[in-house]
Amino acid sequence: MPRPARIRIGSIKAWEAILSPVRREIVDAMQKLGPCSIADVARDTGRPADGLYRHVAVLVRSGFLREAGARTRGRSVERLYDAAANDFMAPRVSRRASADARDAVVRTAETLAKSSIRALRMSAAAGRIHCESDARNFTVMHVTSWLTPARFDQVRALVIRMNRVLERGRTDRTGDPYEVFAIASPVTRRAGPDRTARAKSRTALRTKGRATARTRRGA
Repeated sequence: MPRPARIRIGSIKAWEAILSPVRREIVDAMQKLGPCSIADVARDTGRPADGLYRHVAVLVRSGFLREAGARTRGRSVERLYDAAANDFMAPRVSRRASADARDAVVRTAETLAKSSIRALRMSAAAGRIHCESDARNFTVMHVTSWLTPARFDQVRALVIRMNRVLERGRTDRTGDPYEVFAIASPVTRRAGPDRTARAKSRTALRTKGRATARTRRGA
């Protein structure tokens, strides 16, 4: 059965199954190998097969993997599994979403950010990153800006275009493996005691100024 390009996971609870690094490795391996056994995944990831069965069961229940029949090898029968899609989308989070749903978004971002930082740290320790005048093999960007809804849509469109480039790499698997993480989020600043006091002072000055202007007009 052809694998769908992308599917949306149905619930926050199911989505959180993929936050485990081991489970992401399993899904990545099955996306690469196609229908395969847990023994095949163990060989591809270098992990003991005995430790993968429980994770595979969770991923099947959550919708990331599907059962794909069985095959006979010698006297044994191996159950086969495959990734349910080439890519997965998280459940939608509406403006009226519960605190748990919003927290799941944060946990997802934190988990994936840690994974990308770990990949960068390991490559740096191995001497594999460089940033020279004529060439570089990594990029890091952090910007605080102001975005209208239209500008945010432009940023999101760029991320989608970047994902298409990455999908081509996931398909042909040429070049070096890379890990890419992107996030764009509204900024909400906490109002500390000093900030709150300054805001009250500005409000008071504006109120006093309006009252003075009314008094002058009345005079």
